[in-house]
Amino acid sequence: MSVKLNREAEPVAFVWRTETYHIAEILERWRLVGAWWDGEGEYTFFRVRATSGGFYELCYDHRSREWRLSTVQD
Repeated sequence: MSVKLNREAEPVAFVWRTETYHIAEILERWRLVGAWWDGEGEYTFFRVRATSGGFYELCYDHRSREWRLSTVQD
C-alpha cells in the first residue's frame, strides 16, 4: 500500500487495491509503542474519512517504514 503525505507527515491520499482514496479529514491519530524488550515496535495510526465517504484506519510501522490498512468501514 502506498500513502501520500503532506508537509506535516500526515496522510492525504492512499492507494489500496489499485484505487486511490483521497482523505477528506483525519478523525483521530494515536501512537502505540510496544514492549521493546519483547521486540514489539512503534506504530502510528490515523483514522480517516475519504472523500468517497468511507472510513479507514491507516497504520504506519516505524521499524519497517511501511504503511498498512488495518480497518475499513464503508
